[in-house]
Parts: sequence; structure tokens; C-alpha cells
Amino acid sequence: MYQDHEFGWDDVIQQDSTEPIVLEPGDYIFTVDKFERARYTPGPSSKLSACNMAKITLKITTDKGEATVVNNLYLHSSTEGLLSAFFSAIGQKRKGEPLKMNWNNVVGARGAVKIKNRTYKDNLYNEVDRFYPSDSSYYADKETPTIVQQLGQPVAQPNYQQTVPQQPTYPQQPMQNQPQTGFNQAPQQPGNYTPGAF
Repeated sequence: MYQDHEFGWDDVIQQDSTEPIVLEPGDYIFTVDKFERARYTPGPSSKLSACNMAKITLKITTDKGEATVVNNLYLHSSTEGLLSAFFSAIGQKRKGEPLKMNWNNVVGARGAVKIKNRTYKDNLYNEVDRFYPSDSSYYADKETPTIVQQLGQPVAQPNYQQTVPQQPTYPQQPMQNQPQTGFNQAPQQPGNYTPGAF
């Protein structure tokens, strides 16, 4: 299995750089791939004061490969609704109930999200538009979105064509009746049978 490792100055490299996958705006199922603790430092025109920040990397499997979406969650009272939306999407928070945020159970969690595109310096990026709560009580007065209904189904695997090598066919030979050899026991010789001997 390939593991991350340090390169030496004269090592050989091979893997080419890959372009990030830009998703079509729409609804997707995600898996939380990574979570990092960070600190938000406000700029001169920022409306949000300094606070803890969670950097969440979402992995979304598509026909083109795996896309990543990075989303920052600010641990601040003014963004409490956004925190609740994330934790309700991954099934930790239920509607109307308080929740002690459990960051240890974030990586590997699945949920549903609406993705939009953002342009920055002439480049197009994936961005979270909103998280969909996985708790059906959020949709008591309306239909549960299709993407949320799909959460309970197995994750679709990429459609790779796999070739199975053909096994050669041999003509079957009748099995010959061979004397049995026990553990640490010499093979039986025909005509040397003594009743009661072991």
C-alpha cells in the first residue's frame, strides 16, 4: 500500500499534477475527508471577531473522479446556525435539541450538500451553498429532498471495467486412490497391515 513519505533531493518522481474537478452546481452526497483545527484572524473590514475555525474537507465521488470542497466553519455565536446545519447534515444534531459538538466523530461522516461555483482570480472553485439536514423531522411540513433520501443507500462506486482472466480448462482426470499419510507417520505400504497396530 502506498504511504505518504519524504522525498530525497535526488529521488525520481512520476505522478503528474492533476486539475481539480469543478462540480456542476447541484446536490451531492459527501464524506468528510479531513478536519483541521485553526484560528480565524479578522481583517480590517471583517464583521466577525477572532474565533476558532474548523477547516472541513469534503470528498464527493463523481463519474470524473473525486472532487474536494473545503469549507470553513467559524465557532462563533453569529454563525451558530451554520454549525448546526453542518452537524445536522452528518446526523449528530436533531431538530430543536442542543448538541455538544463532537469533532472526533466528524471525519468519515456522510451527508448531503448543495454545491455552487465561485470565481476567484479567473479560476472557478467549488463552494458549499448549504447543508441538508439528515434528520427527517426537519422536513415535517415538506417533502424530504431526494439527495437526503439517497443517504441511506450504499455509496455508488466508480464504474471501472474489470477484466477477469480466463481460467484454462483441463480435462478432468479420475482421482487415484492414494493411501493416506498421517502427521509424522510414514506412508502405509501395501501388505504391511497389522490389526490393532497404530
